[in-house]
Amino acid sequence: MIRLIDTVSRNINKSLLVSLLLFLVASCYGNELSTNPDKILEFGNHLFKQKDYLRAAIEYERFLYLSNTQNDTIIFKTGLCHQFRERYDYAIESFKTVTLNDSSDLYSTARLAIMYNYSKLQKWDDIRSFDYQNDNEFYFYYLATMELDSVEWDSDLFNNVKDDSLRSALSRIDSERHRIKPKSALFSSVLSTILPGLGKAYIKRSGDALFASGMTGFAALISWKAFEANLIITGIITSGITLSFYLGTIYGSYIGTQLYNESLKKNWFDHLEEFNPVTKNPYWLTWQKK
Repeated sequence: MIRLIDTVSRNINKSLLVSLLLFLVASCYGNELSTNPDKILEFGNHLFKQKDYLRAAIEYERFLYLSNTQNDTIIFKTGLCHQFRERYDYAIESFKTVTLNDSSDLYSTARLAIMYNYSKLQKWDDIRSFDYQNDNEFYFYYLATMELDSVEWDSDLFNNVKDDSLRSALSRIDSERHRIKPKSALFSSVLSTILPGLGKAYIKRSGDALFASGMTGFAALISWKAFEANLIITGIITSGITLSFYLGTIYGSYIGTQLYNESLKKNWFDHLEEFNPVTKNPYWLTWQKK
């Protein structure tokens, strides 16, 4: 009888403990355990303001499921959560859902967001296939075409830009692109083979050219003097140093020319970036202020 009473007592204590734990969890995380769509949305907005974007996206998804609605605003904010988490692929899917309703107030913003997130993923073909409907989208269409070296650009397409100042700016930038003249890395290395440092001068790095020429010439002079003085070991060592300088100059000219060409391209794209409509006016600022 005593054992039976003791067993019942322990079971009751366990039940009370479990009940207490459930009560504490429910008190601490009531919003997360709630099935009330309004409370879930309120909690999701709170998490969004706290920049807890992963949990905010989860709460927004729960709200959409439990409320059984297609709330474009919440779907858009879900996309923003994924974008801020740098999950651009998920963000695109959310923004695409918004664009299914072409009467939505967020239709144009969602389209721009899709193009922006595609650019983050460097999916240039997807941007081109998405096409453009206004000047802001045209920017990304042009950017994608420039990133795809294999695609020719038709300058007549600038006529589709409605904003005169933007059309003029993009036309000017495109003219600058045509004036960019990449250097030949092979020719640069050949020049440094003929005369150490000459390849560096070819890419307008006169300081490096003088250094490469001077060090190679100096090492060669020491090597020659060593052999002339019959210092064979010293001559062999300095000859090896001279050869390393010489070959390094050739290789450095080749790599330096490639970096020079990349810098020309980067500088041009940096100039183009000044007209990025999202950089100038981020579409998410409205939501972050709410």
